[in-house]
Amino acid sequence: MKPSARLASILDPVHRRLRDLTRSSLAKHLPRGVTAGDARVLRAVEQVGDQGVSAVAVALGTSQPAATVAIARLESRGLVARAPSSADGRRKQLALTNKGRQIEQAHVAADADCADALLAPLSKGDRVQLVELLAKLADAG
Repeated sequence: MKPSARLASILDPVHRRLRDLTRSSLAKHLPRGVTAGDARVLRAVEQVGDQGVSAVAVALGTSQPAATVAIARLESRGLVARAPSSADGRRKQLALTNKGRQIEQAHVAADADCADALLAPLSKGDRVQLVELLAKLADAG
C-alpha cells in the first residue's frame, strides 16, 4: 500500500481522536461560558489583532463580517479591546484584555494537555519523530 493511501485510511480516525481530545481539554481548562469558537477567535486576535479585523478573519478562515460579529461579542464580554491603529487612524487594532489573555493562556494549557494525551501511547522516540514530521508538514503548508 502506498504511503498516501495508508495515510488516507487513518486520517479520519486521527481527526476524530484529536477533536475528542481537544473538546475534553478545552472543557477542562476554559471557564464556563467560553466556547471553543471563542477561544479560536481570541487566539487569532492574539496573533494578528494588531493588523485589524480583516487579518483576524483570514487567520480564522472566515469572512470579515463573521469575524466582526465574533469580535464584537468578545468585546462586549470584556475579552477584546479595540484601539485606533498608530499606523492608520482609520483602522482599529485589536488586543486581548487581561481577562482575554487569561483565557488564551487556559487555551494554551488545554492544547498542551491534548498533545500529551495524543502522544501518550507512543514511545519517547516515536513522539519526537512524529512531532518533527508534523512540523515539516505544517511548514510545507
